[in-house]
Amino acid sequence: MPKCIKPSCNRGCCGHDHSSKAEQAPSIVDIEVVRKILSQAVVNMCKRAIACAEGELTRDELAEKDMKLMEWLGETFCGNNSHFEPGPEDWTTEGLAEYIKQALPQIEENPEGEEMSSDEVVVKACAIFVGEAYKAIHDALKAGFPLLDADELPAPVASFVESWTLLFVGAPMGSNN
Repeated sequence: MPKCIKPSCNRGCCGHDHSSKAEQAPSIVDIEVVRKILSQAVVNMCKRAIACAEGELTRDELAEKDMKLMEWLGETFCGNNSHFEPGPEDWTTEGLAEYIKQALPQIEENPEGEEMSSDEVVVKACAIFVGEAYKAIHDALKAGFPLLDADELPAPVASFVESWTLLFVGAPMGSNN
């Protein structure tokens, strides 16, 4: 809708749009945004795993790409990725990390006995996601499900992505998770 040129119109009484519509980055607390991030990550991992199996990537190259993915996911879900908004003012990495520690019993303290920082907890959760994603990918491919489109994941993979989506946005997860 065009802006009004009438100086007397300041409330949109003429039908023009007077709101400010500044472009905003997608938010990491938006369930749809996180679902897309994780769905695309799974599809990309599947493509890389197939490329590795076909000899187009070495295992070392695959591991390097997985490490980059874990780091990128960690940066993103810690609120340190400039392409994403971290969420409302009361959102903190500390709050997410506490939620993750409660939801994932496999998150343990550092071997030295030191408490993990919030960022370390989130990054460790990302590493667990990547590891478990390969199991979901393997099971899907073994069952004959294609993993080519992040918008059309087979039900078992979509369920896997959904549980991790809920975790990373801090939403309550089902009793079986």
